[in-house]
Amino acid sequence: MKKNLLLLVAVVMATSASAQFYVSASGGYSISSAGILTGTSLNDSQTTATNHYGSYGEGANFQLRAGKMFNETFGLEMSLAYLHGADQVIDTYKNYYATSVFPIPNLGNSAPATLAVNDVTKGTAHARAYGLSMALVYNFNEHIYGKFGAITKVGGKTEAEATNVVNVTLTENVYAPSPAPAGTIAIPAGTHVKTVTTNAEQDFHGRIPLGFIAAFGYKHSLGENLNLFAELEYLGINVTRDNSEYTAFTSVDVSGLGAPTTTTTLDQLPSKEITYVDSLANPNTDPSKALSSVAPYSSFGINVGITYTFSKK
Repeated sequence: MKKNLLLLVAVVMATSASAQFYVSASGGYSISSAGILTGTSLNDSQTTATNHYGSYGEGANFQLRAGKMFNETFGLEMSLAYLHGADQVIDTYKNYYATSVFPIPNLGNSAPATLAVNDVTKGTAHARAYGLSMALVYNFNEHIYGKFGAITKVGGKTEAEATNVVNVTLTENVYAPSPAPAGTIAIPAGTHVKTVTTNAEQDFHGRIPLGFIAAFGYKHSLGENLNLFAELEYLGINVTRDNSEYTAFTSVDVSGLGAPTTTTTLDQLPSKEITYVDSLANPNTDPSKALSSVAPYSSFGINVGITYTFSKK
């Protein structure tokens, strides 16, 4: 037993003696990989719809790394990264029909009439995120290396800004009820009923994810302790929504039938925060809860940086 313990201590001491510690800083840019549908936009005349695919992992990134090479071939590296994500299109549009009953002054309510509703949202969203990774480093030779490991998000958010415009128009005549003569048109078809314009800013936070990171790079010596490196990096990770909060909100309802204009502000919302869950009972009755969804963060990137290796003692 004592011999085995002494052997273990000797191995650890030998490994430590041959180990080299290093630190590095890098910057780069990533593009989306296997993009998920983020939104659907319309042209100005609203005659053509276009799907937009992307990943919130697209954008500029900056990394600070610390590592330890146990020998000339194998090492272990930890990295803290910041992602300044590029804007992703989150436009949506809906056209549908609804029914409503319009009160006619001095004559009471009319019969139900059909409405055409045009609901268009134009917006963008981007990530501001911090990631932490741990990877095994393998040197193929003195210049070429590879690494693979695990990554998680340790902070940050997805910021969204959007404008939603809802236009409501009558598709049929509204006839005045008795005692008006039969067939009396109170509101003609094609009348603009109202426009509701909403401007909102919302921050989304995710659950702690776990993903995969891999890189293949080339390093060039700048001196005894300095190396310049460039690498291709793949990051595979998705973030499930956990909660969100409105940071700005204004909704203005302008009537086309003479009713007073109404405005709803952030302080008047029934709930400023939303919690995302995987199962939801009576989804239309609780504004503070919604079903969760997954935001893609996977990307391909190029990083360039400098490594400083501490001299062996």
